[in-house]
Amino acid sequence: MTQQKDRRKRRWCFLDLVVDHQTGKLRESALWSNIGKCAMTWGFVYMILHDRGTEFLWLAFGGVVVGAEVGARILNQKQQVINEHVANPPKDKP
Repeated sequence: MTQQKDRRKRRWCFLDLVVDHQTGKLRESALWSNIGKCAMTWGFVYMILHDRGTEFLWLAFGGVVVGAEVGARILNQKQQVINEHVANPPKDKP
């Protein structure tokens, strides 16, 4: 029975895209980031369906999506290091 409860807790939801998993509050940066990605993807699909797709469009779209994801992960890692440093400041050596 415990595994069933754990399984239900870990179920993915669309709100996970915009809600902070630790605080349960809306993250405005995640909201606008996902809206931007959605709009960019819609524009890309629209161009492809209307036979206006070029190699440059594919490269630009892929580069922006991958670049945004890599940038977000790097910033997240740096923020985690800062938070850990603030929570556990280094002790001065005697």
